[in-house]
Amino acid sequence: MAAKVAEVAPGIYELFLPLPMRPTIVNVYLIDCHGAWALIDTGMNTADSFATLNEAFEEIGLNIKDLDVVIGTHHHVDHFGTSATIKQHSNATTMLHKLEQERVNRMLTLGPPSANPDAMAFFVTHGFPVDKYPIEGMRPVWMGTNQYNPLPVPDKYLADGDIIPVGDRKLEVIWTPGHAPGHCVIYLREEKVLIVGDHLLPKITPHVGIYPSSPANPLGDFIASQLKVQKFDVELVLPAHGGVYSDHRHRANQLIEHHRYREAEMLDIIKRRPHCAFEVADEIFGSEERPMFHVMAATFETLAHLELACIEGRARKSVNDSGRTLFQTV
Repeated sequence: MAAKVAEVAPGIYELFLPLPMRPTIVNVYLIDCHGAWALIDTGMNTADSFATLNEAFEEIGLNIKDLDVVIGTHHHVDHFGTSATIKQHSNATTMLHKLEQERVNRMLTLGPPSANPDAMAFFVTHGFPVDKYPIEGMRPVWMGTNQYNPLPVPDKYLADGDIIPVGDRKLEVIWTPGHAPGHCVIYLREEKVLIVGDHLLPKITPHVGIYPSSPANPLGDFIASQLKVQKFDVELVLPAHGGVYSDHRHRANQLIEHHRYREAEMLDIIKRRPHCAFEVADEIFGSEERPMFHVMAATFETLAHLELACIEGRARKSVNDSGRTLFQTV
């Protein structure tokens, strides 16, 4: 992929890196801190992406060895997957939230679900048809390959409210759990710029699901994080996927409303009789043939909605004689 660079604000460059999947592009951000350089997110560790990253640096007049700081918004392959490779070439101080570092190491050591009885039980109790979709195939194709080459332990951990001085700029950390438990966005207060990773995408909603090792209420966390970012004064939003935009409060409210509408649809389904998460997802997202990964994501995104409805008192859950967890509207 030919290098693509856009200076979206003075000294802040958007770099477009290729992905071998959808979305096909991830936006990472290089910040000139006047005497130092910071990179927010890394792309995926493919030869094409790393070559494009280096070409973009050259276009700006920089070498990757000149990097001083690398910050991962979260642990996912397209956001932190090249961090170890970049570290080898630059020796930049690399930062990630502690909860995301735990996720990195889980991803690096995760075996097939069939080797984990607790994971198998989790899938079965929520109705996922392991006979139709063998869960051995649920690992992404890049897992166990060098396409995911994260730094196992970052040099420093990010924490909510941290102010990271880099050159003459100050990068403020805002912890925004939901899409990932340690997801963080980076705020440049003086510039009124918010680098949002996957938290505030302009056109699509990031996946928020419950899995065997997930927090208990990630959708509640995500909604709270959308309310949280609205407290900040922002003029330019820099997302990981899609175009830059300006009104972060409007987009945050759209995302909240989307999830409230989806929850209402689900509550209407379980009003008639109890359902498990897979059954609700089948009605909401459709029962036509879909790739297994899409079916899994739909099921556990649905579970996140149903659990939030229980926490907020709009639904209740029970376990039937077959050990399946069922949800019904209160």
